[in-house]
This record gives sequence, C-alpha cells and structure tokens, in this order.
Amino acid sequence: MKSSFVILAVLLGQLVSIAAEPRVAILGDSITYSGRWPALLESALRTAPAFTDAEIVNFGLASETVSGLSEPGHAGGKFPRPDLHERLGRILEAFKPTHVLACYGMNDGIYLPLDETRQKAFQEGMARLKAAAEKQCAKFAVVTAPLYDADRAAQGPQGYDAVLDAQAAWLAAQGDWHVIDIRTDLRAAITAEKQTDPSFVYARDKVHPGERGHDFIAASVVRQIWPLWHLPGKPALADGKALSILETRAGILKHAWLSKTDHTRPGVPDGLPLEAAQERAAELLRGYHALLSNP
Repeated sequence: MKSSFVILAVLLGQLVSIAAEPRVAILGDSITYSGRWPALLESALRTAPAFTDAEIVNFGLASETVSGLSEPGHAGGKFPRPDLHERLGRILEAFKPTHVLACYGMNDGIYLPLDETRQKAFQEGMARLKAAAEKQCAKFAVVTAPLYDADRAAQGPQGYDAVLDAQAAWLAAQGDWHVIDIRTDLRAAITAEKQTDPSFVYARDKVHPGERGHDFIAASVVRQIWPLWHLPGKPALADGKALSILETRAGILKHAWLSKTDHTRPGVPDGLPLEAAQERAAELLRGYHALLSNP
C-alpha cells in the first residue's frame, strides 16, 4: 500500500510539472541584453495558449561569451569578458526554466580571424550549456550569432563574419540539436530593405543592429521556433504600445533576475528586489492582455 502512495505521489508531481506555466530563459550577449528581439519573440509566444501567461525572462548580459574567452585589454582593461558558465548554475537553480534559448557567438571569436582553438572553445562552451540546460529538464534551442559588418560586401574568408559562419555550420552539423539559424534570413531581409531604402543601415558599429535589425532577428527566430516547439496557429508580433509594455516589463524582470543571480560585469544597473519586480511585471502583463483584448 505504501508503494502505491509513492507511485501516486510521483505521478501527481509529474502532472503538476506538465501543467505548470512554461518558464523561458533567454540567454545571450549585448544584442540579447538590449531587449528588442527578445521582447518581440515574447509577444509572439504569448499568442500561443501555453505561453499566454508564461514567465519569460531575458538573461542577456553585455560582453558575455559562452567560450570563456576574453581578449587582452577588453573594455580598456577594466574587466575581462564575462563567462556565461560562471553564472549559469545560479540561473538554472533559481529560475528553473522549462525552456532555454541561447544566442552566443558574436563575442566568442574575439573579433579575430578563424582559429581552431577559439572555435573549439565556442563548441565546448555550447555543449556545456546544452548539457546543463537538459540536466535541468529544460528544452534547449540555440540561435546562431547575427551578422557582423552586414552593411558592406562580404570581406572574404579572413573577415570576422566568416568566423560566425563557421560557428553556425558547426551547430547545424550537431544532428540532435535544435538550431535556429537566423543568418540566411538576415542577409535576405537586409538586402530587401536596402533595395527599398538605400540609406538603410543594419548595424552602425558593425555588431549591434538597430530596431529594424532586431525586427529581422525576431521574425527569423519566431518563424523557426514555431514548428520547433510545436506551437499552434500563426504567430503575430506586437508593435506600438503593446510592444512598449512588454519591453518595459522585460527590462524590469531582466535587471531583477540579473541582480538575483549575480554576474561579474560592471556597469549593469541594479534591479528591483525580485518579489517587487514580479509584482510590477504581473501588473504590466495584465495591462498587456487588456490592451490586446480592447485595442
């Protein structure tokens, strides 16, 4: 009889886990930290019934790598690049994600030509991240790095974008990995935009896209994540006031969770205490749903 109760308790626990709202952790560097493409992705996910009230948090951190590498004199010698793996365990333990989406690579080649040692460090860091997420029983998906210096013609095999191409090719070759390759979509979107508006600039500093660039990233991620996560219906991305609400909400949660889980990067604003941030985020989400219900 006792064993029957134990089995029942385990089954009930599994049912509770299945029924629980999804918890999505979005990891990445400054392009993710800046917030626009993750907020657009969040708006699309919230159109799927399972994710309507999900906890979706942007854990992006500027300068970060998944490889643990840092160039000499980074940030004028003020601090080395943060290593995701220094804080990853704290994030997984505290947030307990059901889904992990990670976008790394831009910083991992240290803006130098393709090199076997640096490439191996990126590969090993990604494999460690995947293993850690799946040990937490989270669904893991990786987004390839965006484009580097996309406003000029390709600079050939010695150009830094070739390093990011090599990263993407390696990720695609990992047969059982869920990989969202945004690079082809980005090239097509940028080409089309420049044909319409020859003055369009994707990334003024070669790395960080402007708003339209973030829109292109989000559109590609959403297009590919829908079948990957078996989501129903046709996704729609928010704009205007609705998107502004989600961006505000995401910023509050981002800084609260970054403070809660600690990190080594100077210059990141302190967040609210987590409980206060979650209360404010809940208010904003109610406002978001109300706005969509009564446009």
